[in-house]
Amino acid sequence: MRRKKLLTAALGTVLFMASCAVSRDDNRIWQTEVSGGIVFAAEDGASSMAGMKSSETKAPETRPSQTEESQPPQTQAPAPETRPSQTETESPETQPSQTETESPETQPSQTETESPETQPSQTETQSSETQGPTEPGTEFPSETQPPTETNQTETLPTESESETESESETEKEKESEKKTKRKKRKSKYKSNKELLAHQKIVIPPDIEQEFRFAQVDKRFAVVKNAEGVKVYEKKSEESTAVGELDYYGLCYILEDQGDGWYYIESGNVRGFLNAEDVVTDEVAERIVAVKGIDLLPAARLLVARTENSAFDYTHTTVQTVVVDKVYALASGEVKMYEQRKSSSAVTGLLSDQALCYILADSDKDWVFVESGDARGFVEKSSLITGNKARSRVSEKGEKNMALAQMLVEPQDNKACYYTLTSVKEASQAAKTREAMVKFALQFVGNDYVWGGTSLTDGADCSGFVQSVYANFDYSIPRVAEDQAGYGMQIPIDSAEPGDLIFYARNGYVYHVSMYIGDGQVVQAANSRAGIITSGIADDAVWATRVITD
Repeated sequence: MRRKKLLTAALGTVLFMASCAVSRDDNRIWQTEVSGGIVFAAEDGASSMAGMKSSETKAPETRPSQTEESQPPQTQAPAPETRPSQTETESPETQPSQTETESPETQPSQTETESPETQPSQTETQSSETQGPTEPGTEFPSETQPPTETNQTETLPTESESETESESETEKEKESEKKTKRKKRKSKYKSNKELLAHQKIVIPPDIEQEFRFAQVDKRFAVVKNAEGVKVYEKKSEESTAVGELDYYGLCYILEDQGDGWYYIESGNVRGFLNAEDVVTDEVAERIVAVKGIDLLPAARLLVARTENSAFDYTHTTVQTVVVDKVYALASGEVKMYEQRKSSSAVTGLLSDQALCYILADSDKDWVFVESGDARGFVEKSSLITGNKARSRVSEKGEKNMALAQMLVEPQDNKACYYTLTSVKEASQAAKTREAMVKFALQFVGNDYVWGGTSLTDGADCSGFVQSVYANFDYSIPRVAEDQAGYGMQIPIDSAEPGDLIFYARNGYVYHVSMYIGDGQVVQAANSRAGIITSGIADDAVWATRVITD
């Protein structure tokens, strides 16, 4: 009986020691989980991250082999519950001292010794082993390192510094490559003079003057302000009022840039009004359908069209612009005047038998005529008209008839827009040039971004003009050097709005801008200035023309 009790006590002691070893292993796993800042399936030994494979491999080195063989993971949970009960019931009488002696001497000391020495070293080993093969930029090292302030402070700045140094080196390498490429390209010509000598610069044919208007579809707007509204010369209520519209007054929107102002036309009035004062589109269309266009009042003119700078803000109108030809021939040399009197400025000169077309006032003593691009008033008595004029044109051929000599440019001719009609349609190329310049100017003030092509978020010089041209379905090369050889190369003084102007230094084309008229260009200048308008710089070498009829 005593022997049986001794065997039972011995078995209890062994089981207690095994329980302590399992507890020690569980403690080690918990410490690894907490110190490593990671989550994994500790119960079945499967790690959720690659870094835990090294943790499981290292752990067996410090665990007793007896624990591995006799205490599989499945029996870890029940063991602590059953073993203490056996010790309490069978061994208190015979083995109290043995249990008390063995437990404190053997297990606690092992736990105390292993916990501080083994676990931190495992964590450190995991950290160093994981960081070694990790690719730069991955966040994996920070996940496997203990989440202590000290480690984060020591580690993160190192990664940041490493990334900064890496980025710095990359930028330097890229910049070095750019400089090398530029040097290679610059070396082709040693000077701008040599560069120019290898270009095919030609004098371009005269482009058609843009004064004729193009007809567009009607977009209605009806005044909703009971007090009526003013039509202004500029997009500001502080500017001159050139016309006014009453309540329910009708106008047509010719341009809407989404800035709270509409450029409109109503009767003979053209200018800007506040978008908040009118209803548009479907609502306006219903009002027009119910009341009728003839019953909706048009604007009253407050400033003569010749004094209104907004009159030709766009060369579009809802009116019919191309009219039938009414022939007239000059009887001798005939002058064309700016007004209905011979004392006014002469805008053009018709040689004997030169052809002109009557556009307005055919039943008056002074008729308004057009011949080529010359427009003005002529005394009807100095012209051959009617059947006689038609007969001579038919005999000789209209294309063979002489036209007037223009003495005043359309933009300076106050008689030019006496009527918006013409016997010719507006030049499509000229309309494109005008629209392109206006489109480009709305991005003035935006950022310059090297390598960029966004008109809103930033572009460089060549990216800016490329994107502007693309908006009008013109495809041009990406960089200034290539753009400089695309299209017709022309002298700078032959440039027209919409043409591109190129700049060179030491035989290398390095910049491009777009001509907008009056000696001015719009360009993405640099990161400091952004997109601006300016004069033409001294190192401009030539222009190119891409827009043609």
